[in-house]
Amino acid sequence: MTRRVLLQGLVVSFWGGAAEAAQRLIARLRRAGGALVHGASEPTPETSTLSAGELESLLAFGEVLVEGAALSALGRSCLAEHIEESARHGPEQLAQYRRAVRLLDRLAGKAFSSLEITDRVQLLSRHRLAARAVPPGEDREPLAGEARAVRTEVIPDLIEGYWSSPAGWAAVGYEAFPGRCGDLTRYTRSEA
Repeated sequence: MTRRVLLQGLVVSFWGGAAEAAQRLIARLRRAGGALVHGASEPTPETSTLSAGELESLLAFGEVLVEGAALSALGRSCLAEHIEESARHGPEQLAQYRRAVRLLDRLAGKAFSSLEITDRVQLLSRHRLAARAVPPGEDREPLAGEARAVRTEVIPDLIEGYWSSPAGWAAVGYEAFPGRCGDLTRYTRSEA
């Protein structure tokens, strides 16, 4: 498989989620803008952040979603930065992250991050958490509402956060993240 075919496949697969991601971004910006206008004269309340255990569980969840294996140090760092930034600036995202961690811990019977990667993959498969759509009959289980929220809100956010980071771009072969300076000598010599 050539790099071009791989990149074309990635573009096609991500294109489907691009419209959804754009809608979520627009909704976030509108909510943030409304909060700025509405609360401009009010003091800003202290926002809470994720605990270390919650962050570890989300990182463990993200590892299964984006790689199916342990992430590199750069990948973990980029994903952690995205999670912390999203949680800090969006109280609704913080609540979604916490709900996801509670669900994952409940399904695992202990801290989700303490499971081996193969056990995490099996757990997500068994409960169909990584599936975008679930057949109608299976949506009646006790945790269906929570699982649906994880499928529609948290999973796309974690995937988008990783693949739009420098680690995601490096995974598809780019040496420099878009907008950052790469090797300047590459632009001054012929590519023959």
